[in-house]
Amino acid sequence: MEQAGNIVSRIEEKVLELLDRHRKLKHECADLRTRNAELLALIESQKIEISDFKEQIVKLKITKSLTTSKGSIEVKAKIDELLREIDKCVGLLDQ
Repeated sequence: MEQAGNIVSRIEEKVLELLDRHRKLKHECADLRTRNAELLALIESQKIEISDFKEQIVKLKITKSLTTSKGSIEVKAKIDELLREIDKCVGLLDQ
């Protein structure tokens, strides 16, 4: 009978240990989900920032090319590109 009591107490200890490990892992999982969400938000904000920087680079290149005579070809090409994009948008609005 004493052996049965020992077996039951060991089972109870292992169940308690498993419950404790489960609680800790559940908490860790929640922390990791929160961290993941924070990192995803950071990635999105950095993508927006990169896009803004790319736009600034284009603007700076255009500004620089306007100050030099050899850059006028680049400026004309960029203006043509922008006009084509505007025409596409107008075409979509007309539909």
